[in-house]
Amino acid sequence: MISPPAPVMHPESIERHVKASETAATQLLPKCPLAKEFQQARDHHPILASTGCTKDFCQAGRALHTDEPRIGENRAIAVVEKEAQGFLEELHREHFFATNEAFTNRLNGVLAEIRSNACEGAIRENRQQGIVGGNWEQTPAELEFGIRRAWRNARKCIMRSHSDELKLCDMRNITTSAEMASELLQHMCEAFNGGNVIPTVFLFPPRRVNSRGPMIWNHQVLEFAGYEMGDGSILGDPVSVELTRAIVELGWTPPSPRTRWDLLPLVVMAEGDVPAMVEVPSPLRDVVNIRHPRYGDEFQKLDLRWVSVPALTRLGFDIGGMQYTAAPFIGWFMDAEIGVRDLADTFRYNVLPDVARALGLLNGKDGDMVEDLEDLPEYERLAVLSRAQTELTFAVHWSYQQAKVSMSDTLTSSMKWCRYDDEFKAKNGFRLPADPYWLAPPQGSIVPVWHRGGAPNYQPKPMISKHVQDPLKAWEREKPENFVAAKHRIVAKARHKRPALQARSTTSNDIPSARINHQVRDAPDLKDQIPSKLSINALRTALEIDHAAIDGHRLSMSVYFCSAGTFAEKTAVKLRSRLSDLSRSVPGISVCSGISPLNQLNPSTVGSSELILAIVSSTGQGEVPTNGCQFIQTCDKMPEGEIKVPRTSFRYAIYGNGDSRYSATYNGAALIVEQRFRKLGGLAFADGLYHGDSAIHTTALQALRPWWAKLQPAIQDLATDSPKLKRRHSDEAGHGHLFEPASYQVEAKSRFRLRSQQLLDGFQKANIVVMSPSLRQGYQGTHQVTLDVNDRLYEDLSCIQLLPINSPAKVRRALRALGVNASDVMSLDMPDTTSLSHSSFLTEYIDLEAPFQELDWLALLPPATTRTTNQDLLKSQPSLDSLEHLHTAGCLPADDTITQSICLALPLLHPRTYSVASSLTYTSPPAVKQLRSKSSAATHNHLDILVKPYPQGRFSHAFLAGPAPAPLRYRLLPSSASTLLTMPPTTPLIIVATGAGFAPVRCLLQRRVAASQASSSASAQHSSISLFLGLKPADIPLLSDILNEAAAEGLMNSMSIISSNEEKVRVYDKLVEEATREKVRTAVEGGGWVFVCTNPEAAKGTRAAFEEVLGERGVDAMGERWIEEIF
Repeated sequence: MISPPAPVMHPESIERHVKASETAATQLLPKCPLAKEFQQARDHHPILASTGCTKDFCQAGRALHTDEPRIGENRAIAVVEKEAQGFLEELHREHFFATNEAFTNRLNGVLAEIRSNACEGAIRENRQQGIVGGNWEQTPAELEFGIRRAWRNARKCIMRSHSDELKLCDMRNITTSAEMASELLQHMCEAFNGGNVIPTVFLFPPRRVNSRGPMIWNHQVLEFAGYEMGDGSILGDPVSVELTRAIVELGWTPPSPRTRWDLLPLVVMAEGDVPAMVEVPSPLRDVVNIRHPRYGDEFQKLDLRWVSVPALTRLGFDIGGMQYTAAPFIGWFMDAEIGVRDLADTFRYNVLPDVARALGLLNGKDGDMVEDLEDLPEYERLAVLSRAQTELTFAVHWSYQQAKVSMSDTLTSSMKWCRYDDEFKAKNGFRLPADPYWLAPPQGSIVPVWHRGGAPNYQPKPMISKHVQDPLKAWEREKPENFVAAKHRIVAKARHKRPALQARSTTSNDIPSARINHQVRDAPDLKDQIPSKLSINALRTALEIDHAAIDGHRLSMSVYFCSAGTFAEKTAVKLRSRLSDLSRSVPGISVCSGISPLNQLNPSTVGSSELILAIVSSTGQGEVPTNGCQFIQTCDKMPEGEIKVPRTSFRYAIYGNGDSRYSATYNGAALIVEQRFRKLGGLAFADGLYHGDSAIHTTALQALRPWWAKLQPAIQDLATDSPKLKRRHSDEAGHGHLFEPASYQVEAKSRFRLRSQQLLDGFQKANIVVMSPSLRQGYQGTHQVTLDVNDRLYEDLSCIQLLPINSPAKVRRALRALGVNASDVMSLDMPDTTSLSHSSFLTEYIDLEAPFQELDWLALLPPATTRTTNQDLLKSQPSLDSLEHLHTAGCLPADDTITQSICLALPLLHPRTYSVASSLTYTSPPAVKQLRSKSSAATHNHLDILVKPYPQGRFSHAFLAGPAPAPLRYRLLPSSASTLLTMPPTTPLIIVATGAGFAPVRCLLQRRVAASQASSSASAQHSSISLFLGLKPADIPLLSDILNEAAAEGLMNSMSIISSNEEKVRVYDKLVEEATREKVRTAVEGGGWVFVCTNPEAAKGTRAAFEEVLGERGVDAMGERWIEEIF
């Protein structure tokens, strides 16, 4: 039966039918829960690059996507204009331009520049001829924003929480290959910063239209060579084989013999120039030897090492339509990059089988060692490889710590990324781009980021991109037919001195005129980041009790943290846990539900009943970490003259996590945050700022204990008797004195307590029991000083920090000038020093040799006195002289409050660091033993130091050369020389020391003499020591006893002493003499170690002498066997 034909439908009916079907189908599909987030990301990033995925084919499982954007090709003028406009709009959203008019003017100027520089060329999108968008010149400030935003958008990088710390080294004016090579290495040495790496991008000129742009051959600045051997095997890094071959063809001569750890020279290629080649300078050539604290001998035999820092060179930046094809950047490694990938990958160094064999992991079921890893069953092989990988990664991290080179671990990096991404989503409503293939940790599910999932994989611009061309192939195409490597190639030389730098303006309309807009090594002056003083009207307040607010009062406590790492966050978690426990036993307090980054603290919503507790770590050169910068900026936006001091003030307490060994920037971030809290009208609680010291407290639990001991009783007291404190403006604002004495006393006491904490933490008392008589006779040579450290045990070759207190005579002068009695008690509200007298205060805490650092206390003196006082003089001469000057001029009134305020403004003592020059295992010669026994109990431990006096030196002159010194405080710290304690006892040792640098050498010799004398075997084997000393003639008797003892015990192979001479012969000159150099070379090639303890100039000369004897790379090849301690 034939069916009737279907009815013919009108086109409009068909359209309605299709729309209805689509609507019905859409209603049947589940709604994407992330649609809103995706739309917010698209709204925020109008220009998105391809990730290579389609709706039918996802490339998430690929390391490299097939359609990823590249730099190095022409783009149509419309594309360049769109990307430039999008970049400027992003700058405008971030308040980069002061007004809409400024943004419009900048946009119009940029578009005009792009059009004026446009020309015809082949366009990437369609491979057809067309109008190519021209370049436009970005200001340094725009460029720095661009590189930071590109790093934040790098979906393959887990370290992006540091993107706002990225520095720009602007070298866009460099156009030759030779300059590129030398300048890059020079500035990279500065960014390396002695191991405390400053993340920096070194930016060369952008690519021009129809050109490839400047390029760098190496994959990284620091890269090991890879040699293809005759049998097809690879010596070195397999990924570098092609590069190594090309560099050899360019004229490089590999070292002889070749090793698997030969650093390649750097080869760069400017636009339109032939390649330039330069050897990597010594500061960057120092590789890190991979050792293990539990498997020392096993890892030493493996002889594993790696370069100190990553510095990627074949990636560029795509910023606002501009393509920067040569923009290497330096950062730091994550331990798994080396331990799991670089050293362990089967297509790289493939060392896991060797590690497993060295650690004795290749055991079969019967306990016998199998010959090969492949002989094990697969499940056993996986277990063995996993164990080897874990131990190798641990060894990598431990080794970089010992070498004092920046490194992150996988767990910390994962936690920081998760926190950073969560904070971004909370602020913006969508997550940052993330490629799970790259962010997923190799350790698997034990790392938190493994379980995140759901991270969007999109690519905004600005972005970091690969070049479309391979630099080696580009050179093959460009190389002239008659090019002869030895004749035409350029060998660049790295500069040892750089010219003075000009400061760069970073305004939005600045066009680059200088090369560089920052100097990476200079530590910023923290005083420039801290407001010098608040407005008079804001600070002229008095405290009074608001009794009406007591009823129903409840103290609310919130915990914030600010850190580039995880230390502050971990401490904050532990603190909140303790607060929660406390709140269950103490009525009247409540605790926040969780911890928050400091950026989430809104100053305008802080209530009077709130206690803000903050843990603040410093980053870089004492700077505030990224998750606290927004809070600082919010506070700084309030003009000081218009600060709205709340009717009732909040309270705050801060734990500063710093390292006292870096005194210039110690707790710099905490000081900045504390100043902003005060600016907002906050009142210091429990001493305000507690100076934590990571040199002593290395874990969150250790850090929290002493601070909690202060916090807990203070919180309990506040909860049980907590009237609100409110500030009222003084009726005398703007008239008479600047500060109310009572108000200034509260702030001054708090300031003294927080600053004096570092003088108490970890320091113990010691007495001087032996001191060279020549110290008081004006002799300028080196002196021995012996300290009685009571029953304290100390490690050989460690360092000691000393706090030299003031002499009784100078304290009496200060007491007389201040008009106070020595026994009068100061009211400091310090639980540990409740009965601190003026005499003790001036003796043990104050540096009377240092000038006043701040003069706010002058506001407490009569106005006539303030007008006639020379403030520059007060800030330049010793504070004791200033006190006596003011006393003689009758400027110090007999007012206890003013006197104590002046006392609290006096400069505090700062520690001096020396090397320990004695060993506890050493038995003193009889004469010295008899002298010591008269000075102190024989059971007390003694510690020697060698001191070189300096004119007006605080310790060597003011303290030691004066009357009989009083007791001082000290604490012990580790030293780089302690590595010598791990040296095998029979290994040859060459020592070069000058002046007071003999101190650790003396300690080592005492240790060796004591071990030799204690040995029961007459034929005990000891290492032979070759000693090269540079001494003043009068110093030799100071050292002769231990030198003679060491020689008598057979410890000395040879000894050369060079005293001061008119011919300017230096101690290191002996190393290159014909009679010595062969012995030095034989000792080093036989596995010998070298210890250099000199001043910087002598250390440089010593290294040069060894390189002359051993060859240019001889010192670098020694690795950990070369130890320097520079004073």
